[in-house]
Parts: sequence; C-alpha cells; structure tokens
Amino acid sequence: MIRRVRTLPLMVALVTLTVPGCMPYQRIPNPPTVRTAPDSGAGLEPMYGEWQVDRPTPVYAKPAAGSGVVATLGAGQAVSTLGRVRNSDWVAVKAGGSTAYVRLHLLSLKGNTPRGSRGTSTTLEKPVDNAGPTIKAAPRGKIGATPIAN
Repeated sequence: MIRRVRTLPLMVALVTLTVPGCMPYQRIPNPPTVRTAPDSGAGLEPMYGEWQVDRPTPVYAKPAAGSGVVATLGAGQAVSTLGRVRNSDWVAVKAGGSTAYVRLHLLSLKGNTPRGSRGTSTTLEKPVDNAGPTIKAAPRGKIGATPIAN
C-alpha cells in the first residue's frame, strides 16, 4: 500500500504529460504562408507593388537606351510590371499588349509622392529644455586645495 501511495504522484504526472501530447492539432504545425511572385519572364527578378511613372517616360523595345522607343508613358500613369532584368536597372512592363522596358529610377510606388526638384520645408517648435540647471566648473585659480603628500 505504501508503494502505491508513493508512485501515485508519478503516475498522475506521466498521464498529464502524455495525454495532451497525443492531440493531433498540437503535433502538426500549420503550413507556412506562401507568397507567390508575380508572373515574370525568363531572366526577370520579381517585383512587388503597384508602380507608376513619375514624369513622361519613353518605353523601349529592349533593355538598352539605343533600342527603339515603342511608346511614351505620361506622368502618373500606372504601369503593370513583369519584373526587373537581372543585373541591371531596367524593368519589364506591359505596354500595348507586348513587353517593353523602362528604367527603374523613372518609376515610383503608387501612393508615394513623386520626387520633385525642390524639397519641402517643415517648421518645428523649439523643443522644451528639460535638461535641468546648467553646472559650470569653478575657475582653476580659485580652487584652494593643497596637493596630497606622498
């Protein structure tokens, strides 16, 4: 009888630990949330977000400034991006049902204010001085301390 009394707490502890571990909802982790990339062609890195043109921008047939201009996009016009050309600053966009290319620095995320040639200024109030009283050191000539003897 004494042995059963001593082992009873041990048995209760083991049952308490094993029963919740048997529940399948605690053993199976939730699958990770997968964010799919937009459709991008071969050699293109995916780009996220809604993009627009900052100012009138030429759209080229190939990712090179020497290639022919296909169209011109107006300022503020939304652009459907396909992806960024690897190792360059060119972005593939949909223009007139075909793929065309624009320089990345000419695009901005939709909803952001366009970069202007002049900045804006903001006037802030003078901050409240809450550093406390200032402490000034006494001039060296007025300290009347004698040197400590060795």
